[in-house]
Amino acid sequence: MKLENHLLSILESMHDAVLVISKDSTIVYVNTAYSVQFGVPVHKIIGKKLSKVEPKARILEVLKTGQPLINDYSYLDSLNIHIFANMTPLIEKGELIGAVAIMKDISEFYALQEELQRYKTYSTQLEKQLNQKIFSLLESHAPGMRQAVEMAKKVADSEATVLLFGETGVGKEVFARAIHEASPRGDKPFVAINMASLPESLFESELFGFEEGAFTGSRKGGKRGLFELANGGTLFLDEIGELSLFLQAKLLRVLQERAFIKVGGTTIYPLDIRIIAATNRDLQKLMREGKFRQDLYYRLNIVPIHIPPVRERKQDLPILMNNILSELKSKYRKQVTVTQEVYEIFERYDWPGNVRELSNVLERMIAVCSKSYFVPEDVPPFVREGSVLSESPIEPSRQYASGTNALNLPALIEKTEKEMLEEVLRTSRTRTEAIRRLGISRKTFYQRLKKYNIQ
Repeated sequence: MKLENHLLSILESMHDAVLVISKDSTIVYVNTAYSVQFGVPVHKIIGKKLSKVEPKARILEVLKTGQPLINDYSYLDSLNIHIFANMTPLIEKGELIGAVAIMKDISEFYALQEELQRYKTYSTQLEKQLNQKIFSLLESHAPGMRQAVEMAKKVADSEATVLLFGETGVGKEVFARAIHEASPRGDKPFVAINMASLPESLFESELFGFEEGAFTGSRKGGKRGLFELANGGTLFLDEIGELSLFLQAKLLRVLQERAFIKVGGTTIYPLDIRIIAATNRDLQKLMREGKFRQDLYYRLNIVPIHIPPVRERKQDLPILMNNILSELKSKYRKQVTVTQEVYEIFERYDWPGNVRELSNVLERMIAVCSKSYFVPEDVPPFVREGSVLSESPIEPSRQYASGTNALNLPALIEKTEKEMLEEVLRTSRTRTEAIRRLGISRKTFYQRLKKYNIQ
């Protein structure tokens, strides 16, 4: 079989478009695929000069140079399409007689590429909106707070360990949750551990879990520890400065090796977690005093973020109060507004317990309020008077005299303190929840219960 006898049949059977031009750029042949794909009837193109139909056609370069163009991209103005082509010269007896192009219409590919770009842009916009929603509870007008939030947003997408510094009640866990939710691990577990609440004797079993039969009375089937529960997600180590040196060493070993062994077991479990730690202590001072390990500090202090106290960002009080009240209104099924007088009282108070104290005060107010708005009388006396619910024992012997009338201010504070304790206990499911809402230590909490004879 001679190939030239079947050449046209071969060209016609191809799925790719074929164009053949002579040396003077006259179109001498196009196959059926060309006509179908580009929508050009054969009889309307044969015999025309390509240099006039498509002056910028890349195949004209092949006629000029005699060199092929392989895997070449071009845009055809006359057909309004993008093509991908292999173009080669036609040589007969050593002389250039024309050129042939085998082409693919890649307009659909370009359309898909543009659609993909639009999707990426849309996805970026959605991600920004999502981050704004995630960090909405941290909205602020104060420069220090805005700086902290911006740093949290920047670091959220990474795996970097974050160390949150701030006084009790500033919202360190809110920060940690926001960082977690805005991270690639956002759909994985977020496990928060209050390191101060873990007794040394239970530290390993709570964090690492234990195997069945690890000790007398151990649960059948063993127990999964908090590290295992957080695997794949984020582990929030709150109050990291309260750990003893002995427990710091155990924690450091796990963080370094990224693996742990359950109590009573021998299997090594790999640990894939993002660490966020928090403290209200001065860790550098603790290091100088030999109470905090330097190696653990440098392991945790990759990205430090300082969260300013409420007294340094009182311009945020309306935002904070609105966020807190939106939840409390739903919880208590009440609609209340805040008068300007109440705002002014709140601005004069320094909020030593920070956002946690603010939340507790607002919850007390909404719980006892019988109107549709707060008035100064709804504000607890210690806030109105600018005094503080302190963790240190109050000396009842101290008195303050104003003119001829003696006012026992400590007694007034004690009365308010007792009422708040009773109210929080009444509206809390557990004492642990009450301690969290009050923003004081467990030790102080039980001292107060004993002091006021609250059962």
